[in-house]
Amino acid sequence: METEAPRIELLGRARVTSSRLGPRHLERKAAALVTYLAIEGPTERSLLASLLWPDAPDRAARGNLRQLLRRLRLTLGEDSLAGEDPVWLHEGLFIDTRLLRDVFEAREYSRLSTLQGELLAGFTYDDCAELDEWLRVQRTRFHYLQCRAAEAEALRLEQEGQLGAALDAARRQLHLQPTSEQAWRTVMRLHLLRGDRSSALQAYRDCQAVLHRELGIDPSPETRALAQGIERPADLERARPRPEEIPLLVLSPPLLVGREHEWAALEEAWATGRSLYVLGEAGIGKTRLVSDFCSAQGSWLLVAARPADPPTPYSTSARVARAVLGLAPARPLEPWVRWEITRLVPELGPSAPPLPSSPEEKARLAEALARLIRTCCEDMEALVLDDAHRADSFSFELHLRVKDLLLEHRPEGKDALRLFTCFRTSELSPGFEERLREHREAGLAAWLEVEPLAPDSVSELLASMSVPGLEASAAEMARYTGGNPLFIIETTKSLVAAGGFTGSHPAVPPPSHRVTWIVEQRLKRLSPDALRLARTVALAGADFSLELAACVLGLPADQLAAPWKELEEAKVLRGSTFTQGVLRRIVIESLPQPVREAVLQRISACARRG
Repeated sequence: METEAPRIELLGRARVTSSRLGPRHLERKAAALVTYLAIEGPTERSLLASLLWPDAPDRAARGNLRQLLRRLRLTLGEDSLAGEDPVWLHEGLFIDTRLLRDVFEAREYSRLSTLQGELLAGFTYDDCAELDEWLRVQRTRFHYLQCRAAEAEALRLEQEGQLGAALDAARRQLHLQPTSEQAWRTVMRLHLLRGDRSSALQAYRDCQAVLHRELGIDPSPETRALAQGIERPADLERARPRPEEIPLLVLSPPLLVGREHEWAALEEAWATGRSLYVLGEAGIGKTRLVSDFCSAQGSWLLVAARPADPPTPYSTSARVARAVLGLAPARPLEPWVRWEITRLVPELGPSAPPLPSSPEEKARLAEALARLIRTCCEDMEALVLDDAHRADSFSFELHLRVKDLLLEHRPEGKDALRLFTCFRTSELSPGFEERLREHREAGLAAWLEVEPLAPDSVSELLASMSVPGLEASAAEMARYTGGNPLFIIETTKSLVAAGGFTGSHPAVPPPSHRVTWIVEQRLKRLSPDALRLARTVALAGADFSLELAACVLGLPADQLAAPWKELEEAKVLRGSTFTQGVLRRIVIESLPQPVREAVLQRISACARRG
């Protein structure tokens, strides 16, 4: 009797199901080996050995690989692995990643509803840097395929009138991409088409809540317009444009470019065992830089503060405590430590003491949190608090206390856990910024400011996206974005989504809602005088001069010194030039048309007078 070929599932928990052995989960390196062969095809043994055992001597790594292949043949069947060198998986095997790729290319999206889950969910490969980077890119790729498949299936079913099934597909996309406004708009529209206005409006409110909680932003004008149309059905236009395909390398460029100086600074701080403050403007790449660096060092944990944290005391610290507890939930804690942490995580005990109020209580909570981190993170190299500018003030002070305690009580014979704190200086309160500077000046932490990409690095980033002709627009892209990596990626996405890149950078690229929101938040933090000066500079263009600005604003020239300095410190202007073309554009577009025309007329009158 012929044995049925095993079924290999790599999306979600990696496992093999065979008629001979039944379902069996794959161990970590076996799962990585099978996944690599399934995606990359025939591979030389030397490459597999170096990926899986990068620190082992060549002979030992090859021996380990030999043993692993032998065990896999016992699990998968003797005929499942073919070749000696290179090695590959038999084409006749059922492998869910192959199926997902094949049916996606064939546009048979209805078959993909069962192919869900993160690639090799639950596995980390911090000890195999090259393999870990490869897996990160592949996870992004398969997540993208799943999202686009759900999106396309929802559109097809809607067009066929199968509204219930279309709603299920749209919800699958939302599960994969909770912050996708396109998916939220589809859910809203489908509810409306089914005659359920209340559910459509509830979906909009849910969308608002998710965007506020996760990104700290409001829905885009397009989403708000749809909600307003749902409230006024007679005004609603039910347009259903088919989304353009955006290449994966544009959505998630695989290369970290232009960060050699910052990487060297990170290595220096790491070697000294100091904690590190990493700062820079929104979108400059702080999180990507720190994530890639920490991944290269070993295991690490990232916890981010959220926009909703500031009103709630210790909300950021509670998130940190829960994340740390999740690393080792079964590990016993000293009773006093558990009691103190219950202040932050009430579910730890039958009753929780109140939040600390006295200096003594705050000091004891800091000691307990430091002890918790040392206990649960003993096998980790780094802990990252991201977006620390969003932390509530109580958590911020607690974070600084804990950082000091971890430095004071380093375990003997072992490197201390490094703490990375990432934030935007422009959004820190003066008190927070002063406390950080005190730490820096006392030598308790290193300080790294992440700068915009240089023009040659912008070119390298564009080349990594593999969009034909895009690299040739590097100079224009650098001027428009000011070398901000997020702005570069978002602008490229907008160009591709608007109909593909035509080979030249347009004078006015299609707007990116994400970039627009970030720039608008920067402008909101300017004083009224600085904002008026920025608008004058933007509208005057090449005709701008200090005398012209004084005339337009009706102020003596010396009274422009303070707002000018503010614009330069906020990195809005460099001299009389905007640091980013997109900044100038949004400064102009933020003015209502009648006001814009009135300012232009005054600029023209002052220019004639001068």
